Amino acid sequence: MASILHRFRKQESGVVAILFGIAIIPIMLLVGAGVDYARLSAAQAAAQAAADAAALAAAASRIETEASMSVVATNYLRANTTGTNADATRITTFRYDTTKREVTLIAEGSISPAFMQLAGYSQLGYRVTANSIRALNGSTELVLVLDNTWSMSGSKLAALKDSAAELVTTLWRDPSVDVKIGVVPYADYVNVGTANRNATWVSVPADYDVTSQRTCVTKTTRSVCIRGPAKTCTRTIDGNVETYDCTPSTCTEQTVPPYESCSGGGTTRYRWYGCVGSRTSGTLRLTDAQPSTPYPGYLATSQNCLNPIIPLSTSPSTVTAAIRGMVVNVGGYKPSTYIPGGLIWGVNVLSPTAPFSEGRPYDSQNRRPRKVMVLMTDGANTLQFRASDGRHVAFNGNTNNQAKQLAQTYSDMDAICTYAKSQQIEIYTIAFDITDPTARTAMRSCASSSAHAFDATDRTSLQEVFKNIAQSLQNVRLTR
Repeated sequence: MASILHRFRKQESGVVAILFGIAIIPIMLLVGAGVDYARLSAAQAAAQAAADAAALAAAASRIETEASMSVVATNYLRANTTGTNADATRITTFRYDTTKREVTLIAEGSISPAFMQLAGYSQLGYRVTANSIRALNGSTELVLVLDNTWSMSGSKLAALKDSAAELVTTLWRDPSVDVKIGVVPYADYVNVGTANRNATWVSVPADYDVTSQRTCVTKTTRSVCIRGPAKTCTRTIDGNVETYDCTPSTCTEQTVPPYESCSGGGTTRYRWYGCVGSRTSGTLRLTDAQPSTPYPGYLATSQNCLNPIIPLSTSPSTVTAAIRGMVVNVGGYKPSTYIPGGLIWGVNVLSPTAPFSEGRPYDSQNRRPRKVMVLMTDGANTLQFRASDGRHVAFNGNTNNQAKQLAQTYSDMDAICTYAKSQQIEIYTIAFDITDPTARTAMRSCASSSAHAFDATDRTSLQEVFKNIAQSLQNVRLTR
């Protein structure tokens, strides 16, 4: 018996089979768990990619309401997970921070394990988070070159103010962005601000007064006029057709008792209200070269330039106030349209050199900073450059001469646009309710590309255009 027991203790055949039989269940569970967790990891990765894409899609949409943006994200997530191993993924939390313009979404899902059910796990869940933001990326310098001529009076100006102010608000919604914005209101001239009177880049004559001598004479006749039947006529000022009273009068000289008639004796004051014309030397009116060559300033007897230029600023309130304060006339002054004047001052505002030097040096790639000009007008050019004094005056002469003068104005406009683009300035153009084919063509040609040229016909479409520009200036990117 002792010998048999000794042999049994020494016998090792079959031990491996016994041990393998004992270990097979946990080994299979471990292998199965690895398979299930590999499937879980793949599903989570697919869900994360779909969630990132959904967050980007929501942020890239023009929608501003959280509920509607959530629908965009949900549809996008479903489209990118259906038929995949992450098709059970659903958005459980969606938030849109209107201040930061940041989208945050949380999505959850699960898979049915093939092996882990043996260990009591009927589902294996996963959870992913995605964040995206609408914001300017890097430094941006933007100038708004806005038409405030007489043709913009009434509802047009109100629509422009609302749309441009909304653009400013959108770009500055994130207070941490590096953006500067300037405003160039333009009409027949621009107003560079009377505070710049002694700047080296402007030449303004001294103010002066003219006092006439008062003279009196005795008269015994007086002109007496009788109005005829009422009559209304029309006239065109800066593209606006207006009606006015043109009732004729019949006047006769009648004898009256002697009376004293006096004239003169008043003082006419000539002052500078900030108005400047174009530089007359060579082609300097078309570029920002030679900033030491001054712009001519003009004296007048009353305010004849509208709102002053706002150089590049980091103050939202300053820029918004300038836009909201735009007017199209002062007193009886009704300005006409000279687009080249607005364009060259848009360049001057973005330029790193005088007249305004708030802009950073040009970047050949237009990235650091990104310089952008938005040019808006509602009509055609109605003035020409006069080389003798730099003034912008009405077309004159016969029809053929006027056509040549108009062509020269558009040639100057095109030259300034070409120069700006050569400096890598990105130009957006907005043709607001323009029917003139020459003007429409010129605006499209001025833009950096066909995608940068916009048309608007009313308040709604103008607001949509400014929204599109704001969106194209912003980058949508993932933040987590």
